[in-house]
Amino acid sequence: MVRLSGALALGLLAFGADAPPPDPAGAFNHKQHAAFKLKCVSCHTTAGKAERAGFPAASAQCKACHTKIGERELPSVRVYQLADFVIFSHARHLTAKLECATCHGDVAQSAVIKIERPITMIGCVNCHKEHKATIVCTACHELGQ
Repeated sequence: MVRLSGALALGLLAFGADAPPPDPAGAFNHKQHAAFKLKCVSCHTTAGKAERAGFPAASAQCKACHTKIGERELPSVRVYQLADFVIFSHARHLTAKLECATCHGDVAQSAVIKIERPITMIGCVNCHKEHKATIVCTACHELGQ
């Protein structure tokens, strides 16, 4: 059972808190949390400074509403999976002033996350060309792999 503080309960009621709580075994519902206007890096704290954005663990921010969440990982299903020989850095892309939505779409409007842009070589090369970024092989691949 999820207990809500007064202000947060009112915020949830404003956007439809009658929706069922997220399935602990399923994916995190970003749309259900959109009313809080959180930035991606509020939960995916390593996105701005590391290769992987990572899945967030339950934090004090989560526990403001979800009083029984404990210290476990939040419900998550990995959607984006790159090959081992691909080097992709979230930090590098954010430094280049790309918004998370460039690749991930408007996740605040998505109950279930899906791949918005193809994560194929041609998809990445096309995006690099679109944003006038390098298409030199070693920018994304280590030689000898």
